[in-house]
Amino acid sequence: MSPQQHASEQATTQDTSTSMESSMSTITDLTARPIRFTADIPAWQRILETLGGVLISEHPGWLVYQLGSGRVALHASNPDQPAGRTTLPLETSTPVEQAVRIAAAAGAPIELSEQDHGTAGLVTAADGTTFTLDSPTEAPEDTPAAEPRLSVVGIWYTTTPAEARRVLTSLGARPRLIADDGVWTDLTCDGGGLMATHAADSVGAELAFEWAGNVEEAKALLDAAGIGSALIDETYSRTLQIVDPDGVKEIWINERQSDLYGYTLAEMD
Repeated sequence: MSPQQHASEQATTQDTSTSMESSMSTITDLTARPIRFTADIPAWQRILETLGGVLISEHPGWLVYQLGSGRVALHASNPDQPAGRTTLPLETSTPVEQAVRIAAAAGAPIELSEQDHGTAGLVTAADGTTFTLDSPTEAPEDTPAAEPRLSVVGIWYTTTPAEARRVLTSLGARPRLIADDGVWTDLTCDGGGLMATHAADSVGAELAFEWAGNVEEAKALLDAAGIGSALIDETYSRTLQIVDPDGVKEIWINERQSDLYGYTLAEMD
């Protein structure tokens, strides 16, 4: 091989390597998939299915629902995970080991970890919040479409909202709606669903939903199924509140916000 040929081959190899690194520089199909621990899985199934969620995976004590945007997992409660608790895992189609490297390079507090369900990225935030970055739940090929107006919202209550936002953006979520006072930011996941940070005096997580359109349409679905709900007219949007099957705080379905007074819209979804 001549020196010119060798140099050309080296350049081609470097270009290919650079191209591969570039193609692996983002986490793809990031999807919000909060887990709700519950002592009443059937009641939660009834709520999700009434609102148009579609069951895509079922194992004893573990179910995953596809929504119009994002997913929800239901997990049977136990002494370590009491009824009413919510955690905030995310899914990605990027291989987990690769996704962890990408997120860590972007500044996420994440490491590869062996969990009960397999290898995952374990995020440990400064406020003590932990959640996993997982491989996606496989849906059957003949899965029907979910109600497109319903999105999942995983809410992260935190004493350090700016840091929580930084963690989520380092994983690939994109800010959408930002309160001018910094109390609230919601972020979109390109694979579906929303994550939100909410400034609070204590750390926690909550499962909520968003309805794209007139939320009274969601109320009509619930009414027809005999599921009681209260329509609340907030200053910024309207909200449905449903009694939680586990007897904790009401389940909120927020009408997609159109009044932006006091908020900045960072992107259109």
